[in-house]
Amino acid sequence: MQQSTPYLSFRGIGKTFPGVKALTDISFDSYAGQVHALMGENGAGKSTLLKILSGNYAPTTGSVVINGQEMSFSDTTAALNAGVAIIYQELHLVPEMTVAENIYLGQLPHKGGIVNRSLLNYEAGLQLKHLGMDINRTRR
Repeated sequence: MQQSTPYLSFRGIGKTFPGVKALTDISFDSYAGQVHALMGENGAGKSTLLKILSGNYAPTTGSVVINGQEMSFSDTTAALNAGVAIIYQELHLVPEMTVAENIYLGQLPHKGGIVNRSLLNYEAGLQLKHLGMDINRTRR
């Protein structure tokens, strides 16, 4: 049964760059538990829309609403703190980092500026187990 309030809504989103209108009046609702795919030709605005959602860009017009609350992210950290994370198609791993560090890249558990490696490895192990992957999380 569909909930009455969308978890995520785009309301009249527009984005203009100098000389380019990238998005015009995009409105879209997504409810908890739904999965959607953004598809379109190159230059259709898919990445621009996701960059607005993740705080990389501010919309020129319109708003993003999450769980009934209008959001305005000043940067990607603000979006992450609100629970918004984007996994891009072109995933780039850092070969100098461990499997666990790559899984939690940008979100490493820490206290006082020191990474909590035991918590990092434990959490990464849970994620890998959930996916049915038998990978050494401390391997580079």
